[in-house]
Amino acid sequence: MMKQFKILCYLLPAFLLSCQQTEKSRPVARVYDKYLYQSDIQNIFLTNVGKEDSILITQSYIEKWIQIQLLLKQAENNLTEKQKNVARQLEDYRASLLIHKFEQAYINEKIDTVIKESEIKDYYLANKGNFLLSEPIVKALFIKLRKEAPQSNKIKEIYRSKRQEDIQLLDNLAYQAATNYDFFNDQWVPFSVISRQLPYPVENIEQVFTRGYVEMEDGSYIYLVSVKEVKLQGEIAPLEYTTNELRQFILNSRKQKLIEQLERNIYIKARDDKSFEIFK
Repeated sequence: MMKQFKILCYLLPAFLLSCQQTEKSRPVARVYDKYLYQSDIQNIFLTNVGKEDSILITQSYIEKWIQIQLLLKQAENNLTEKQKNVARQLEDYRASLLIHKFEQAYINEKIDTVIKESEIKDYYLANKGNFLLSEPIVKALFIKLRKEAPQSNKIKEIYRSKRQEDIQLLDNLAYQAATNYDFFNDQWVPFSVISRQLPYPVENIEQVFTRGYVEMEDGSYIYLVSVKEVKLQGEIAPLEYTTNELRQFILNSRKQKLIEQLERNIYIKARDDKSFEIFK
């Protein structure tokens, strides 16, 4: 179904033009005085399409063509001549599309995609007020294990410990016994990513952050969360949490500067060449 959808989306403009084909082969459909011919649909298939898929794609194409022609007929009957005059809109759209394609090609040729860590840090320090957290984030660990697991008592005993030997032991035990063991101590994640894995809603998030842990049980499992660090909603996001976003901001800034430079150079050259003038 997705393959059919992609094909139809790709071929949508052809629906409006199909009735204008000069080659008149056998018609396969008609809407009022508009015909869809066999020659209009002979090139709609991708390679390696089976017979059954070809039939389904053809049927979908024809149905979509009929639907569009019916809507177009109603539009022509109900809109005024002024409303139907879309030449200016089409020209504006064509101009915007061509300019966009030209600018994208220029950007792809000229842009430097290498971004140094120092650039990311400088951009962050200059704009960090723009990176406020929309939800709490944490450095934490999450463990889900069966109640009957032989290591469950020991895991419950040490999962909140900060001693290096306990952390190493917990790694060994949790990897063996836990159904799910996510160690987020070295990266920030939204607390919602963890809370969605718990069997019940966390009623008092502030209290959880204050005491630093969550323990829950359901019929078969024990759920343990140890929160090591917290950044609350509204606080400035840590640099490492925003790195990907910062990279995109820097790239977008470079793209915008390239476009501005391109437009300025074209304008200056055209002015110097007297390629345009403004009449008073």
